[in-house]
Amino acid sequence: MAEDRLVIHSIIDISMDANRTTAFVSFTRPENGGMDISVSKIMAALEEKNICFGVMRDIIEKVVDRRLYDENICVARWEPPEDGIDGEIKYFYKPERNIAPIENEHGIVDYKDLGLVRNITAGTPIATISMPTEGKPGKDITGRIVVQKKGVPAKVNVGAGTSLINDGTEIIAAIDGNLAFRNGAFCVDETLLVNGDVDISSGNIDFIGSVTIKGSVFEGFRVTSKKDINIFGSVNNAELYADGNINIKIGSINSSIECRGNVKLGFCENSNVRCKGNVESASFVGGNVFAGKKIIASGKGVMMGGKYTALDGVEASVIGSDKYVKTELTLGNNAILSEERDGLERSITEMEDKIDQLSKILTTLTELSKVGKLSPERETMKSDALRNRIKMQQEIKRNKARIEEIDKDLELTQNISVSAKRMIYPGVKLRINSCILAVKNVENNVKAIVNQGEIIFVPLR
Repeated sequence: MAEDRLVIHSIIDISMDANRTTAFVSFTRPENGGMDISVSKIMAALEEKNICFGVMRDIIEKVVDRRLYDENICVARWEPPEDGIDGEIKYFYKPERNIAPIENEHGIVDYKDLGLVRNITAGTPIATISMPTEGKPGKDITGRIVVQKKGVPAKVNVGAGTSLINDGTEIIAAIDGNLAFRNGAFCVDETLLVNGDVDISSGNIDFIGSVTIKGSVFEGFRVTSKKDINIFGSVNNAELYADGNINIKIGSINSSIECRGNVKLGFCENSNVRCKGNVESASFVGGNVFAGKKIIASGKGVMMGGKYTALDGVEASVIGSDKYVKTELTLGNNAILSEERDGLERSITEMEDKIDQLSKILTTLTELSKVGKLSPERETMKSDALRNRIKMQQEIKRNKARIEEIDKDLELTQNISVSAKRMIYPGVKLRINSCILAVKNVENNVKAIVNQGEIIFVPLR
């Protein structure tokens, strides 16, 4: 009698990792007519282990169909959480600054432009800020929720002169000024402070706001400002321009100064100064000064040598010197118009002389053309002479029309004067309105005014 064989059924083993992210199934081969594996048996085994999420039934069906005995097959996989993204700040400017000569688009390096100033206008974006995201929770293979890591907001520091807008997603400049990075934040300074001198260490200054310089401005350098310039030292062979006022505590030597406001300086020596307001200094020596209002020599009040033009008047203690240094003072719009008229008259005389010469050339060439054909060179000379004569005749016509306009304006006199609290010396030439006076004698404590068409001195009260 044949020995009875032991019937062995297929045995299913389900395993999963400690974090319940994956499940694996393996099963043995049945023997001696034992029951084989089936999809339903595997599903039941998974259910006994509480594995209900991420079950890959298509894999299970393939495993059963192919009878992959004694292999460890992944049949369930979790859905991992999607962590949120942290908020981020994206700056449009570099926080660090390298003070070095700047190369332009043509490859030319300007060794006086060191990039010290970073101008920025109100409303200009400085940075964008991305908001953090929540992310998405996941599930393990038993169906339990796996919490995601939420994004963290970016740490945003809003510096002075900047604003956070658009629901906290953008930083912009709130004012015009210099963009700087301090204490972990960009800020905008309305005033640029230069603690030392403007020289090779700083380069030229071109700033959208006010500029304060603790030191001096040296030869060959330039400072420009859309507001005011305040200098604690001096200005030497340099250039200044401001849309506002310019104040120089010590003074200016051989420099060019221009602004739309007032100029005030300790002394002014051989400098060109031009402004729409007042120009005030303790002393003026040489140079060329124009004031849209008054020129005021305060303190010592000396005006010696040079040319001075003021539309509203001049106030000083001493004008000229005992050396009879040539000093010219021009007052009022009418005086300026008179100077313009004189220049136009000179120009007309010069052009008339040139026209006379051109006419003689044309006459000679015309006579020669009657005898025979002119050479190409002489034809060119003739056409050039004719063209230049017509051009000058038109210019003379425009100048004469302008002179007529000036003559009408000069009929209006202005009540302006030159005051000399101490004295005014010979060598001084005064032009007030359309009147001119060369001072011949020393005058003390006087005021020069226009009376009945001439400049006279009256006691200064």
